[in-house]
Amino acid sequence: LEEQVTWASFRLGPVKETRQLRRAEECFGSQCLFSVRGGDASTDHVPQIEAKIEQLGRELGSDFLDAIKQNKKEHKDDCEASCEIYYCAKPENQLSNTSQVLNENTQIQSYSMGSVPPEDFADQFGFPLDLIKVTKGLPLFSKEEARQVIENAEAEGVDKNEYKSGKYKLGGDWLTNLPKTREWFNSHLEDTFFPLLSQLFPEVVSSPTVLRAHSVSLLKYNSSHPRTDVHIDNGVLAMTLAMTPTDEYVGGGTFFEHFDTVLPMDVGHGTFRPGSVRHGGHPVSAGARGTLGA
Repeated sequence: LEEQVTWASFRLGPVKETRQLRRAEECFGSQCLFSVRGGDASTDHVPQIEAKIEQLGRELGSDFLDAIKQNKKEHKDDCEASCEIYYCAKPENQLSNTSQVLNENTQIQSYSMGSVPPEDFADQFGFPLDLIKVTKGLPLFSKEEARQVIENAEAEGVDKNEYKSGKYKLGGDWLTNLPKTREWFNSHLEDTFFPLLSQLFPEVVSSPTVLRAHSVSLLKYNSSHPRTDVHIDNGVLAMTLAMTPTDEYVGGGTFFEHFDTVLPMDVGHGTFRPGSVRHGGHPVSAGARGTLGA
């Protein structure tokens, strides 16, 4: 559900002057108004949004209003189901200073997602669309930690599962079936990934409390399961985490359709982006590459 909240107008990493100027026009002092989607119910729905729904209901009839009612219920149910499996931040236990989530030796490199804005919250994101965020420098987690995650997943049978990504076979499994892997992921949702997403995308995330994880999987690429099809993710925001050192495989990386190139990521690094960016896992021709996607 969309809500209006106040949130500081900053963006971690390179910030385009035009974005700063546009946001400055909307700000009152150091605070700005943004539209936000999330599972947190602590903020009342904006009266303007309800008035707009009422107006559309008069125009489109009871079927429209019934669909909106059903959508709200499904959204609430999805959020509650997510919190039963994945970490959900509460106001009383979230990090007090999310600006400290990154080590000073970890940087964010921004890439454009092209000329087409995200499907969700295009007005809030605005231009320039420097919305693909890739970490560099010191990784978010160590090579040894990533190796342990892969070993735990293998012990949980991740190598035995296979499914399709478009026309390609893909190895891996959902974290709902990998409890030890999910435990690791949940710990980092709390101390790293959710706080980082709230910093990278303040236009649509008011705080870590509004974020919910779903459709989280650990994928394994090799010569028999080399790549994914080009696709979009079904969340407003998405992330890909590199779980294998680049010297253990040939090829790999994430292909982004709009600029026809591949972004490599070494182990422990992450890519954070709107879910509607068209991308795919680039073919691995030798060795094995693991990624965690959400």
